[in-house]
Amino acid sequence: MIKRNGLTLPLNDAHVLQRRGIVIAYKDGEPLHFTLLRCLDGEYTRIYFGAARKDNIQDFESIIDYGDKFEMVTKWLAS
Repeated sequence: MIKRNGLTLPLNDAHVLQRRGIVIAYKDGEPLHFTLLRCLDGEYTRIYFGAARKDNIQDFESIIDYGDKFEMVTKWLAS
């Protein structure tokens, strides 16, 4: 389990989704895969996405810190 920035990421298939058949780029010769992280924030789920190596915790932490976050469309309309 990763705890970062007030979020909790259980390290299981329900919360870490990687498309390992899709290579976005390479880092030090290792493929980076499209990755979705379903982080828990109290009773809410926050979804972040980015590129990560296979099951690489440092890459997951980087996505939580700097990755893009899916937001509800209603939040866009409210601003």
